[in-house]
Amino acid sequence: MKLSGACHCGEISYTVDGEPVRSGQCHCNACRRITGTGHNVQAFFKADNVNINGTTKTHDSVSDAGNVRTRHFCPTCGSRLFSENSKAPGGIGIAVGSFDDSSWFKPDVILYTSERPVWDVCDDTIPTHDKM
Repeated sequence: MKLSGACHCGEISYTVDGEPVRSGQCHCNACRRITGTGHNVQAFFKADNVNINGTTKTHDSVSDAGNVRTRHFCPTCGSRLFSENSKAPGGIGIAVGSFDDSSWFKPDVILYTSERPVWDVCDDTIPTHDKM
């Protein structure tokens, strides 16, 4: 699978050569705040399969499990693009909305449904978990 994407202004772009390792939709409070909507969707790839052009700004936070999550965003337009987790070195999550074509995407799992807003409807064919 060959994929490409970019931030809103185009300052940061990327290519991916490989299949996603996993994909998910998360409704936790942190993901809702960083997206400004009801959930966050990411596809996770081996970092070695991702080539990033441009320099992102980052923000670190600690997850419920104590892992450090580093989120990358464009310093010009603010688009949130990537994330890394200290628990999964060598992996990178890519915000699905930043792909040039995301028609291939369907989450493997939906997380933190206990924090999902009632107005954010989920696909009931996808496995869910109240927390991580």
